[in-house]
Amino acid sequence: MGREFLAKCKKCGEIFNVREGGGKDSVLLHCDTCGKEKLLTKNDLDKNVPLIDQSGISYHERIEAYAGECRGGKYRIKAKARCPICNSDEYEPAVDRDKKVSMAYYD
Repeated sequence: MGREFLAKCKKCGEIFNVREGGGKDSVLLHCDTCGKEKLLTKNDLDKNVPLIDQSGISYHERIEAYAGECRGGKYRIKAKARCPICNSDEYEPAVDRDKKVSMAYYD
């Protein structure tokens, strides 16, 4: 299950949109350097990344290898989104004027 929310950067205070995790039909990866997203669908993975193989490489590692590289880094399942201003990956959900967090979950 994935989630989407507004985040506040802990370094510069910028408010930006964050998506984390995939759904039942997709995997969401982020670049480990710039935070750019890459969404891979289940259909794409089924065609290109075998669930089981004899290489000894984990399924997550095979997904990351298939996802490839970004300009400055590699797409990783566990990499976080990054602030579009300062590139920090340290953020927290932003609160509105009523001190509430708005978060959407998706599958």
